[in-house]
Order: sequence, then C-alpha cells, then structure tokens
Amino acid sequence: MSAGRRNTRRALIALACAAALGGCVWLWYAVMERSPAAVNYVSPLAISNPMLAAGTLLKQHGYTVSVEQRLSGARLASLPGGTLILADNTGQVDPVQAEQLMDWVRRGNTLLMQPKWVPVRPGGSDKADRLDPRKRVIPLTEPDPLGKRFGVGLSYRSKLRADCDHPGAPPPDAEAEGDEEDEDMEEDDSDGSGAEEVPAPKKELRQLTCVTLPGGAYPLALDTGTEVLYPLHARITPLWSDADGASVRVYGEGKGHVVMVSDNYFNNQRLPRYDHAELLLGLAGLNQQGRNVMLVLHADASPWYALLWQAAWMPLTALALLLALLLWRAARRFGPMLPDPSTERRALLEHIEASGNWLWRAAGGRDTLLSAARQETLALLRRRAPELQQLGADEQAARLARLCSAPLADMRSALHGPAASQPAAFTRQIQLLQQVRNLYERKQ
Repeated sequence: MSAGRRNTRRALIALACAAALGGCVWLWYAVMERSPAAVNYVSPLAISNPMLAAGTLLKQHGYTVSVEQRLSGARLASLPGGTLILADNTGQVDPVQAEQLMDWVRRGNTLLMQPKWVPVRPGGSDKADRLDPRKRVIPLTEPDPLGKRFGVGLSYRSKLRADCDHPGAPPPDAEAEGDEEDEDMEEDDSDGSGAEEVPAPKKELRQLTCVTLPGGAYPLALDTGTEVLYPLHARITPLWSDADGASVRVYGEGKGHVVMVSDNYFNNQRLPRYDHAELLLGLAGLNQQGRNVMLVLHADASPWYALLWQAAWMPLTALALLLALLLWRAARRFGPMLPDPSTERRALLEHIEASGNWLWRAAGGRDTLLSAARQETLALLRRRAPELQQLGADEQAARLARLCSAPLADMRSALHGPAASQPAAFTRQIQLLQQVRNLYERKQ
C-alpha cells in the first residue's frame, strides 16, 4: 500500500472517531444532563370536586364520606347522623332549609358553613368598627336565617401575624406600625452622633388565624385572607372560637354544634396549607352521633316550586286530581260535536217535537202517529213489493221479519197491532216501520 493511501485511511479513521466522540458528547448532554421540569397537573376528579382532598383525608381516618352537588338535592328531612359541610355556600340557605338543618343539628349533629356577606358603610375605621359594629352595618338585602340567628356575617378586616406563638395577642395594627416606624426614623434623624444603628430583623407578617381546639395542646395556624366573621349582635356567645373570634366560631344548638367559618379552609388548594387538615379532623370529631360526613359543593336555595311542594303537597295533589276530573268531564268523549243547525231548522225541529209530545198525551194521539207511519209503509210496499199483497197478514209479517232480522211478534205488532202504551214499545213499532221503508227504498 502506498504512503498516500495510508495517510488517507488514517485521516478517515480519525474523522470517524471524532464524529463518534461528538455524538457521545451530544447524547450525554441531551439525555443524561436533562433537567426535569415540573408540570402542574390537576386531575379531572379534582376539577369536578373541589373538596376531593378533604373527602380523601376523612376516609383515611375512618369516616364515611358522601358528596352532594347542591343543597337542594340533599334530603334534609332524612339526613343520617354525622357532619354536614357546606363548602362555599356564603349563606345561601332559605328559611325552610334552615329549619330542617337546625332540627337535624339539635339531635346531636354538626353543621359547618359560612354566613352571608354583610355590606359595611364606607367612611369608618376598623377601630370605630370594633367599638360599635352596629353603626356601620347595612341591613341584608336577602335573608340569611342562620347568620341572623347566631349574629354573624362576613366582612373584611386585616389579620396580619408573624406566627401563632402568642395567639392571645391581638393582630398588630398596620397604621400604628407605620406611625411607630415614622417616629423611629425621626428620632434617628435628630440624633447628631452620626452612628447608624442596624435594625433588628423582623418576622414577615401574614394573614394568619390561630385557633386552639378543645383539649388541644397547641394552637393551629390557618392561612386566611381578610375575610372575618362580623358580629351583628352579641345575644349568642360561641362555645369557643379562634383567638380573634373572626375566623372560626362554634355555637351550641341542642345536642349538636354549628360551626361558622369565614372562609373555606378545606378545598383542594387550601387544605395542604398550615394546619387546615388538622382543623378539619378536629371539627369532624365534634360529632358523637356518627362518622358520616356529607360534603355539599354548591349550596343553593330551593326553587319556589320545590318549597311549595314541600309545604303543601297534599292540597296540590287533590287540586290536580280535581282539575283532571273536570277536564275529563268537559272533554269530547263521544266524537266531535255537530255544528249547530240553522235557526229555521231548529224552529221546525222544536215544532215537530212539541207536536209529538202533544199527540202522545192526547187521547188517540198514539194511534194517529202509528197509523200515519203504517200507511206510509204499506203504500211503499204496494209500489215496490206488489208480491206481498198476495200473502196473508201473518205470512207478510213473517217475510218482513226475516228480511229485517226482527222478531215476528214485534213485526206483527208494528204492521197490524194497536199503538203500544209504553214509550219503548211504541218507539220499537215506529223503528220497525222505518226499517221496512229503508229496506225497500235501497232495493229500488
């Protein structure tokens, strides 16, 4: 092999090795050094059921969980013993539903819900609001029977805290903190020493609510917003509440409990935060009647026709049956109605009816009517059936009875007998004579 070919072969081998090495490096960085990117995935079950995580948690702790889409679909009159959680109802409960729920709670069950929003008149501070809250409350435009009963509604207020180490301390006032910072800055500026003091690090303030369960060893921290339970009146005192009485209030009702919350801490997004799951288990444990939990996803007031049916189903059923009976009585059951005859025809029929009634009551009147019909029939037979004239009276009656499919005695009475005294028998005589006339008129 020549030196040129040898060099060419070495160059090709070197290029192949460089290409293989480059491919290995690219494959390493493309596959081995790939950094996974997190993708936020929400399952269709979680989309259709915002309380899916709460139901799963309760099932893991031995509770039987049922889900109802709307409060109007739940059978409030036959609820099993346990806990009923209205997830996002904001006070949408009508008086009938409220009474049914209270009857159920008094038997030793637990109801968890939110009251209705209470509009507050503008032009007042939170301090004045806390001093006399009734001065700024606008009356509700829609009824909230349970919120009115327990004297709470939903409104806004800041609940900034650093933590729940001291739950009894009130939340700091943002305006007061701002004033203190301004005073500190002025004092620092007035100091002529020129020494700059490094401020101590402060904890970050958050919207926190601290609540201690009965028998609990430590306060639970809830991640909440600025929604608060606004006091409408102080006639009913809660059994226990959070540190501020603004987020969770538990009222006694008979043997059961009514829990008012300012926000839904138990949906899929908020349940994993802070101690929301522990609060859910603690509130579910208030019930001693059963371990059944019903989650109502969308609370709504029953429509007017449902309320009317619940209140008066027996009178409504009776009224419907009466209307059906009247409709059946007035309906056309014997074919379509005939058109009314003209005025002249009506007058003639009335005259004939009156004449017949008079002849029936008059002496010899029945004989006159029967003789007229009999003469008309015999005259027709002489013209259309002359062969019958050669027969005797009995043979003639027998042949006509066979042709008309009538009893021989009735045909003999119609052709030769006296006028009957009974209306039915007399009518039968006239009908047979008319039948004989119709028979021979059709044959010709």
